Amino acid sequence: MERSMTKYKFGTPYIPSYMDLTNGPEPCVVCGDAATGYHYRCMTCEGCKGFFRRTIQKGLSYYCKWNEECVIDKTTRNQCQQCRYKKCISVGMAPDLVLNENQRRAKRRLIKENRDKRTREEMLRQSGLLLASRLTEAEENLIKAILIAHQETTYLFRRNSTSSDEDGGEPDTKRVKAEDDKTALMNLAEIMTPSIVKVVEFAKRVPGFKELNHEDQVLLLKSCCMEIMCLRIAQKYDPDTQQLIFSNGMPLDKSELKQGALGELVEPIFDFAVGLARLQLTETEMALLAAVLLIAGDRPGLKDAKSVELLQDTLLTAFQHFINETRPTTPVHWAKILMKITDLRTISARHAERLLCIKLDKSQEIPQLFLEMFDDCNTTL
Repeated sequence: MERSMTKYKFGTPYIPSYMDLTNGPEPCVVCGDAATGYHYRCMTCEGCKGFFRRTIQKGLSYYCKWNEECVIDKTTRNQCQQCRYKKCISVGMAPDLVLNENQRRAKRRLIKENRDKRTREEMLRQSGLLLASRLTEAEENLIKAILIAHQETTYLFRRNSTSSDEDGGEPDTKRVKAEDDKTALMNLAEIMTPSIVKVVEFAKRVPGFKELNHEDQVLLLKSCCMEIMCLRIAQKYDPDTQQLIFSNGMPLDKSELKQGALGELVEPIFDFAVGLARLQLTETEMALLAAVLLIAGDRPGLKDAKSVELLQDTLLTAFQHFINETRPTTPVHWAKILMKITDLRTISARHAERLLCIKLDKSQEIPQLFLEMFDDCNTTL
């Protein structure tokens, strides 16, 4: 019982009696009409409030034709002003609370000043938020360095191109059309090796990464390698042909990729690519997203997680400020980008599970090159 009373006392918001219409409106103490609040120290309706104010402000006097014994209610209140005023006084309405003209002007002026003050404070508050969300010079330099690192370690294959900077020749689509899983995995490993090297090069150019603990650098690369590779592959998704274009310019569709041992990852990678295309990320946003995937303070096993978290906070703050400035009309864009991190981590986790199954069930059929690549991510720094 005591607990329920306490809950009622502290958990239920206070509602003035005249606003609580559960049992109907509060009656005016003068005429019985619906009261609108306390006016001149009594619960009255708007009509009696105005009548009392006008009487005091104008110094009006009234005369009753019926010996000042009139009954004042909702229907008769306008028939005898003298009895109505007498009842106002008898129920406790205070004439001294009625403001004169000078007092009313002062009150209106005070209300206006308070309103203007709140407006100025709100403008200052919003200005402070806008200033706080603007890019600093240090953040601009950080973003520029990450963008350059991204541009110099990735190659966006042009559609309808017949050659690539990485391979220097026509895409060899025959390499994925292997007769057995072992050969397909070996070919896939050869295709992905240059991409892994580029991820490592990108990481080394991200400001602050090389200052982290060396073991943490290796761990961060192991953890994010598949995520950044998926991001870069998805960046080259061709919505017209519904194909992924690898770094060597080789276009592949779902049917070709599903033939391999990692075929069950194809569907989520394609779904991610389609969703990423809808966001229409700029190259700068793509570069910053890759950097955030790399610098993640929640990776298990970090030796100096605090240093990683500090660098991560710096990156995220700069990234958010960049979004605020470049996309001021789409505030949800930032949240949508962060959701893509979750999608990539899910794909990476499924990739790790699949590799473990391959090691346990088909270890003799898997090329050692493929397993070694994802075991250490070529993390020779």
